[in-house]
Amino acid sequence: MSSSIRPPVPESTPRDRALFRVNPMSYLVVGILVLAILWPVAAYPVALGWLVLVPLGFGWWVARTRTRVDDEGVHLSTWRSSRSVPWDDVKGVMFPKSGFARLVTTGEDSLPMGGVSFHDLPRLSEASRGRIRDPYQA
Repeated sequence: MSSSIRPPVPESTPRDRALFRVNPMSYLVVGILVLAILWPVAAYPVALGWLVLVPLGFGWWVARTRTRVDDEGVHLSTWRSSRSVPWDDVKGVMFPKSGFARLVTTGEDSLPMGGVSFHDLPRLSEASRGRIRDPYQA
């Protein structure tokens, strides 16, 4: 009896290895924010109606923040803009103590890489085809 045994694929790893997004569980925070402001907004709609914009804004941020890596370069999208950086302009990646990774360009700009954290480094190295190296790879 022979059966093919495949290692499990982590649920957090998307099928598109070159796309990095904010964790979709963040939408749960949007739901919690809606529930948290429901009573105050219902009680004082004129004074507190603007609070509805808080979960909407956070949901917009989660939906728009992403990083895509391909053969042409790194494509960064934030809640307000999108930018593409060709590989010739990429100097490296910096991982601050908190927040997402930052792409360092040859012009010494530091751009946020939405959805990319330190634990994504092996996947980032694979998606960039070695242009961004994983220092822990054996």
